[in-house]
Amino acid sequence: MTSISLECVRKEYGSECAVHETNLEISSGEFVVFVGPSGCGKSTLLRMISGLESVTGGRILFGDTDVTNLAASRREVAMVFQAYALYPHMTARQNLSFGLKMTGHDTREIERRVNRAVKMLRLENYLSRKPSQLSGGQCQRVAIGRALVQQPKVFLFDEPLSNLDAELRGSMRIEIANLHRELNSTMIYVTHDQVEAMTLADRIAVLGKGRIEQVGTPHDIYHQPENIFVAEFMGVPKINILSGIVTGNNGLCLRLNSGLKIPLGGSQLSLSVGDELSVGIRPEDVSVGPDCSMKMHVNYVEQIGASAHCFGKTGDQDFRIALHEHMESSVGDQIGILLNPEKMHFFDASGERLYR
Repeated sequence: MTSISLECVRKEYGSECAVHETNLEISSGEFVVFVGPSGCGKSTLLRMISGLESVTGGRILFGDTDVTNLAASRREVAMVFQAYALYPHMTARQNLSFGLKMTGHDTREIERRVNRAVKMLRLENYLSRKPSQLSGGQCQRVAIGRALVQQPKVFLFDEPLSNLDAELRGSMRIEIANLHRELNSTMIYVTHDQVEAMTLADRIAVLGKGRIEQVGTPHDIYHQPENIFVAEFMGVPKINILSGIVTGNNGLCLRLNSGLKIPLGGSQLSLSVGDELSVGIRPEDVSVGPDCSMKMHVNYVEQIGASAHCFGKTGDQDFRIALHEHMESSVGDQIGILLNPEKMHFFDASGERLYR
């Protein structure tokens, strides 16, 4: 395992900048997830780290070694892709051992490494099967095993679970987390799935339009988003963002376009009348009660077992709330809602977080 440093790394395709100047430190043994929407540059950044993509500017270091211009084959990285890329005419065991044979390892060492990977990934019952005889989850475990036998300094995962169904994604997340715990290897994982990011990562890097918007622990990313982009990207249902102007009649309030007012007395922010302000509140931080003065008209309800997600409008603003098991609501209901001031997130006119 090794630490990784990105120093002013950027990638351009002609006049288009896919990854803007990026600085990031990844500690040895750390599990870092790059997450963001399609086209944000996360896979391009991963490919530059792997050596599959050249760097337009900046440096990439593994430990103290500059690998910026080093070929991918010499970086001692192993990569697992969304497409399993297994040899269809080979059995699972042959797929696991083929790379080691091509690099000249002796038979005894190949056997030792393959057997270790087989045990860790519980592949004993599938070694004689070809990819066409394996499920998607089994194929992906073979692909991970093929990376594992290389004993790389760094593991790179590029959306490895995207082709799997929900149940398999859940079980594979656990296997990858257990693998990291057992190996304590440096791992970088790319996904657009925030559940994978939140459950697997030591730290998350949220990317948008070729820039890292925030780096932090899953807790920090969710509870202390640096801007509206991060706040809206992380969380299901999406955070509610209410925008308006600060007014000063009988204490500071946020006046929304609809005329609704949200008191700001307990916000502890340095605000002035006339400031543009956005308030973010997660659906689970909204209370429901008949005596609440703020009202929401329910347009749609998602029942998801132990809870329900309600979607509707408060004034002219879209709004979402999470209801617990003992609460019920139906389409067409007018329900009273109360925003927990301690759970509010505040953002200025540019979308950046305001700290209390």
